[in-house]
Amino acid sequence: MELLAIFLAVLAAFVAIAFYYEHPRAEIPHGFSERRKLYVLHYIMNLGFGLATFLDKVGIVSEVHCLRVLMETIPPFEDKRLLIKDLRFERVKVRIYQPQTSRCSQRRGVLYFHGGVGRLGSIRAYERTCRYLARKSDSVVVSVGEKEMNEKMPRGPLPGCGSAKTLEFLPRYRLAPEHPFPAQFEDCLAATTHLLRTAQDHGVDPARVIICGDSSGGTLTAAVAQALVNRGDVPKLRAQILIYPFLQSVDFNLPSYQQNERVPILLKERTVILGLKYFNKDLSLISEVFKGSHVSEDLRLKYQKWVSPDYIPQEFKTRGYKPSPTHPSSEETHECYKSLFDPVFSPLLAEDNVVAQLPETFILTCEFDVLRDDGLLYKKRLEDHGIKVTWCHLQEGFHGTVFLAGFGGAIAFRSGIKGLKKIGKVLQKLRICNDLTVLRVALDGIPPWRDSQLLIKDLRVDEGRSALAPYWADLSFLASFSSLQEQCPDSQCLRFHSALGRNDLPWAYCRARAFERLCRYVAKKCNSVVVSVGYRLAPEHPYPGQYFDCLSATLYFMRNLEEYHVDPALIVISGDSCGANFATVICQILLNNPDLPKVRAQVLLYPGLQGLDFQLPSYQQNASVPMLFRKLVLYFCFRYLNKEPTVLEDVLQNCHVPESMRHKYKKWVSADLIPDEFKIRGYVPPKPTSYKPEVHEAIKEILALTFSPLLAEDSIICQLPEAYIVTCEFDVLRDDGLLYKKRLEDNGVRVTWYHSDSGFHGIVAFFGYGIFDFVSGKKIVDSMVNYINSL
Repeated sequence: MELLAIFLAVLAAFVAIAFYYEHPRAEIPHGFSERRKLYVLHYIMNLGFGLATFLDKVGIVSEVHCLRVLMETIPPFEDKRLLIKDLRFERVKVRIYQPQTSRCSQRRGVLYFHGGVGRLGSIRAYERTCRYLARKSDSVVVSVGEKEMNEKMPRGPLPGCGSAKTLEFLPRYRLAPEHPFPAQFEDCLAATTHLLRTAQDHGVDPARVIICGDSSGGTLTAAVAQALVNRGDVPKLRAQILIYPFLQSVDFNLPSYQQNERVPILLKERTVILGLKYFNKDLSLISEVFKGSHVSEDLRLKYQKWVSPDYIPQEFKTRGYKPSPTHPSSEETHECYKSLFDPVFSPLLAEDNVVAQLPETFILTCEFDVLRDDGLLYKKRLEDHGIKVTWCHLQEGFHGTVFLAGFGGAIAFRSGIKGLKKIGKVLQKLRICNDLTVLRVALDGIPPWRDSQLLIKDLRVDEGRSALAPYWADLSFLASFSSLQEQCPDSQCLRFHSALGRNDLPWAYCRARAFERLCRYVAKKCNSVVVSVGYRLAPEHPYPGQYFDCLSATLYFMRNLEEYHVDPALIVISGDSCGANFATVICQILLNNPDLPKVRAQVLLYPGLQGLDFQLPSYQQNASVPMLFRKLVLYFCFRYLNKEPTVLEDVLQNCHVPESMRHKYKKWVSADLIPDEFKIRGYVPPKPTSYKPEVHEAIKEILALTFSPLLAEDSIICQLPEAYIVTCEFDVLRDDGLLYKKRLEDNGVRVTWYHSDSGFHGIVAFFGYGIFDFVSGKKIVDSMVNYINSL
């Protein structure tokens, strides 16, 4: 009994000391149905904060490390429904959760950034949340959070082909104060870009990567999404999910801060103190921050259009709100705290040109949360810029309720369970099947029957710089190799298929299988070896990977001609649409390769060859003619380059071309060079437009020679092999072909030209499909076959 009495006395002393150091008063509205439960949680948190402060003061353990230990909790049991593995994404440690459902398809990927004000939180603390999301949304979840990698946990291999439809990744980002701001943001950004670049290595669809975070993890989510909007080297994010995020440090007197000042678990004073500790800032001027004196007059004027109680709907002010008086700015306070306005810490303060490019967004707000109005203001900013926002508001929610829902039982609150279920459903709805995948499958068509007249073989090659995805295989599994389809008997044609793009890039749709019938027909009718190149597609493999793949395949083929019994003097490079663009570029590049055989001819079917002038007669006449509308051409170009088409209309008016370039290339690209017979359907010379440097900067890549081979110098053009060019009357790209024909002829290169009076863009893609075949398309193919046979 004496020992028990001593134990209880010591325990009581610790509790008393803890509450001495941390005893803020809580005020929970009477209408809250789980009021007593929230009070208990509040006192437990006070005990934890007070104990951490005491232990820090007596030198036993630092406050932050004590809080981290308390937040770890008891780890969950092994979950046989998930495969869990720890990896590194560059320097960042991550834990991957993968459902064991058997499925051989690309999966949705979810990166989860945990909360904790940049100082607390870990993979282990959010283990339950991430497991739930992985199971319920059938996703691969990547968790980014603090964790010791020697911790024992259930593990399992991550097979290359689909144990799940969605992956969730929880990365480990560094925490303050050991690693000061913005190390946390840098780690989350590094983990995200790594996943976007290597998504297929994990069986994840690069077009369906979602980033998600709660509290300060929501801050990091918003900041990472903003940092990626102008990145052209990685695919676009599918969506961002912000769970009661902290988004601004301008106004701590918004309605939600006033109404929920003492509502657990995130009290108003605790919010600001934790934020300032994250920045390692002095707390002596905190009263000035509460009054808004840390905001300079010029910034106050700038930010009032984004951060103001006037933008909070009236329904959120009914619980009481008094406009706060305006206090003068303090230069000393502003100088001390000006870093709080960095958009990485306050994403709500990002410029309009950044916000306008953000992905689709899901925002969860809680009625009894000081950060409620941050979410409401960001929702308004996004919607004002046309960004789709799905909003979930928990009427009885409070800060941290979704985190607690993962524990279930007596710890979870009904509002948190509701919010967690809502997030799972939203993840399920974000492209159950990627539209790009659907289009590729549709364009692949029905495979033809086996042809006993041909020997057909798939090969994989890698000629140095790049690789091709095998055209018979799913791109997600063999994207690091090249694929050639060899069709015998015995002549020689290398063909690049077209791939009008969409979603994140053009050159994103078609695979070699889509052109199976055409390649078989040419092989038989020309008695030739036809090599169909299945180059990698965007967005999985950004520009200019497609050119490198076509070049890689061409070099391999030309260096191994004897193996395929091909005459080196009879090599033809062919393509349609953008495949013809590739063929043109490859022919120009090969001029600098004297060790290789000379290309005998280039066969270009309705090629796209320049990005200088989108007001040529064919662009005007066929602006709304299927299959390729004028605006669609540019839309695909923007997506191909992983850019948002925000300046599309300006480019249509040729505002992207500098005057010097316009003057230089007028001799090669001009409506004056188009024969009058092609203007009789109507052509109005465009009015002069002014050059806009910002438009040029946004889309300058389309003026490069890999995009616009028509702009190559005469010294290159005059050395090119003879050409066969097909143009179609009802095609926006008609005049590209006509202008290239003239350039070649002016430089003494022989050109055989076939013009289809009733043809349209993409007509050859229908070849061999019976009732879907067009007479004009059949004539084009037969004309091409006759030309190849004449060589």
